[in-house]
Amino acid sequence: MNSKAAKWATLIVTGLLTLAYLGAGAAKLTGAEEMVQNFAKYGLPVEFMYFIGACEVAGAVGLWLKMSPPAPWPLRRLAASGLAIIMVGAIAMHILHDPIVNGIPATVLLIILVFLIRSFGRSDSNAEIGVR
Repeated sequence: MNSKAAKWATLIVTGLLTLAYLGAGAAKLTGAEEMVQNFAKYGLPVEFMYFIGACEVAGAVGLWLKMSPPAPWPLRRLAASGLAIIMVGAIAMHILHDPIVNGIPATVLLIILVFLIRSFGRSDSNAEIGVR
């Protein structure tokens, strides 16, 4: 894939993931009944639901940040990595408590996040989003 196509693919995927995580995080932060029921079914406290919701919203915003902390990774790569960790936990909860097909959306999101982590980690500027 050429650099322009890679840049557009990364931009589109980042936008779609942002919408997905803003929606999921908002549902958790507003205490949507379905979310409360799911966390109760998984044996997780409602406070953890709010924590995960806040992490999802923060991660969605973080996917757009190009700043680099003292560590060698840019913040958007750290945000994608944090969301990937949440997805691993979500997949585990679905495997333990639900029919396996309920874990497919979390698995798809995890695969997309791995693509982004790789894209954000390139040393060249092909995957960078935004204007220089």
